[in-house]
Amino acid sequence: MDLSSYEKSQPERNASAKGRAAFAELVAARARYGTRRPGVRAAAFRIALMLTALGFGTGATTGAEGSASGDPKVLRVCADPNNLPYSNKAGEGFENRIAAILADDLQAQLFYFWFAQHKAFLRRTLAEKRCDLVVSVPVGLKQVAITRPYFSSTYVAVTRARDEARRFSSFDDAWLPVAHIGLQLVGNEGVMTPPAVALSARGLNQHIHAFPMWAADDVPDPQGRILDAVANGDIDVAFVWGPFAGFFAKAHGAQLRIDPIAGDPQNPELNFVYPMAVGVRKDDLALRDRLQQALDRHAEEIAAVIRDYGTPTPPVTEAATTFSPKSP
Repeated sequence: MDLSSYEKSQPERNASAKGRAAFAELVAARARYGTRRPGVRAAAFRIALMLTALGFGTGATTGAEGSASGDPKVLRVCADPNNLPYSNKAGEGFENRIAAILADDLQAQLFYFWFAQHKAFLRRTLAEKRCDLVVSVPVGLKQVAITRPYFSSTYVAVTRARDEARRFSSFDDAWLPVAHIGLQLVGNEGVMTPPAVALSARGLNQHIHAFPMWAADDVPDPQGRILDAVANGDIDVAFVWGPFAGFFAKAHGAQLRIDPIAGDPQNPELNFVYPMAVGVRKDDLALRDRLQQALDRHAEEIAAVIRDYGTPTPPVTEAATTFSPKSP
């Protein structure tokens, strides 16, 4: 079920009902995949991460023509104009700040090509050569060549800090079956985020409230509404991608508690932690390598930027940092 099927004028009160229906479809999709096809499921989780964290479309990324610059003095960044904490046109996101650091290091003039990340983002930007890099992409995204990961993040559980009876420790917590649960609606038919898989494996789909990640362009920060719902008592817990949770929780001060999700023993193949890197076109390895050098020179500064936005940052594993210069 694609989010494009939601009308932009849809009343917010209907989102939860349609979200529960969408979640039921995702549960059915999991049943179709079965529980013994880790390869299929792992591929679905990678797609889900892209949609949740970055909103990337999954169309083919070859054969396009465009106008991206080969000038080393120009750095053209593909970015979303309304996707905090990642980026916005006002330059308030961590991707904006990191792009500025990279451009300054490379002594290049910084330009943006703005495009909504939930609308076939890679195909319409990087592949069509309208821009040259995406500041953060998940490691394992096959459509691009990547640097070494410069941070990782994780899915988290967000609850009210004063609600000790509903503190998340695992998906088997006794309070979860009767809790009102918020999930980010990624909107790709047959795709489930890792928290959604863990919940559906336990039959916990009766009290799901799904929150669309995207809205009309003039609606500010739709990604934060799921955190507002926890703070306001509309839901008891939200399972959210870490950068969104850390950033939008700041508006609620000490009212919210964020617990990183390390894993799910019932589904050990599920991965909740993902490393992130800079992505370029596969044939632009020279730029990739220049960006890697800039990332290395400013590693501490960039790590401080990520922390400023409240992003939960578990360590990047050694396996995830494998990188061979001049190879995709």
